[in-house]
Amino acid sequence: GGVERLYFERQAPPLTLVVFGATHVAMPLVSLARVLGLRTVVVDWRDRFATAERFPHADELLVGMPSEIAERLPLGSQTLVVLLSHDYKYDLPVLRAVLASEAAYVGVLGSARRGRALVEFLAGEGVPPDQLSRVRIPVGLDIGATGAEEIALSVLAEAVAGWHGRSGGPMRNRGRPPAPPP
Repeated sequence: GGVERLYFERQAPPLTLVVFGATHVAMPLVSLARVLGLRTVVVDWRDRFATAERFPHADELLVGMPSEIAERLPLGSQTLVVLLSHDYKYDLPVLRAVLASEAAYVGVLGSARRGRALVEFLAGEGVPPDQLSRVRIPVGLDIGATGAEEIALSVLAEAVAGWHGRSGGPMRNRGRPPAPPP
């Protein structure tokens, strides 16, 4: 009839940010992610951009065909993926691989028009609607971002909110019903 206390410690892989495209937005994105304690991986096909000098805070720099790398990476429930390349020929095959994975978050830098085109193309190739609905494009929260650093903040804020199952709305509205339209 005694009482026993059990303690559990959850062991999980680290939250990882995988960035496809070693762009000017990727540099502050990786730095901010590192500040938050995320493991960071940068993937690019250009060895002159995916360098330790440009990404001193990256845990891993992978140079090669992005779609092939995407297929090899373990993209699980602890993985946030952001595509920054702005190039259909790289984004489409990477998206196919990423959407077939268990990645917790998938965001693509680009306009809403570009996003519709990507999603329509993938839908035409038979990518299931439940996978397509995971893509966040345009990526990021609407904070009025201008410049690479603010865009990176916007992207990382949305990715972290999504990972936590949150909308990313203002804290003052948390737990309140949405205000009626004016």
